[in-house]
Amino acid sequence: MSVSAMIVEAPSPRKRELIRRFLRANGIQREIDTGGFLDRFVMTSAFTATTASVAQALEALKGAYEPHRNEWQEEYERHANWEFTEQELELIVAFLEGPTGQHFLEGGWRMNAYVSSNMEALTEEIIREAAASLPT
Repeated sequence: MSVSAMIVEAPSPRKRELIRRFLRANGIQREIDTGGFLDRFVMTSAFTATTASVAQALEALKGAYEPHRNEWQEEYERHANWEFTEQELELIVAFLEGPTGQHFLEGGWRMNAYVSSNMEALTEEIIREAAASLPT
């Protein structure tokens, strides 16, 4: 396992641009822009039980998120700067923006979606077994 570069200095203008391209290329920027990462909280949260619909819960969460969006942006950019050197980002971005990198990203998404669908019955069985093992 490789270690983080642990860079604490502010990024150069070139590195800042690479960080932004990195966030766009791997889909993180879309999640920051839309608050898409909040979707999972709607489906698993007690918050949903207090609203009339999942759509209302999602709308409320995204509305509450919007004033904090820049904090998420800055945190991701700060962590990418800390995690990767400029040279690493150059290689990663070149890969992710190229056809093989795009296939890697799309293929990973498809693989996860198909495996999740194909394993629904087994997942439900595992959940039932785990629930049955808990003391009542």
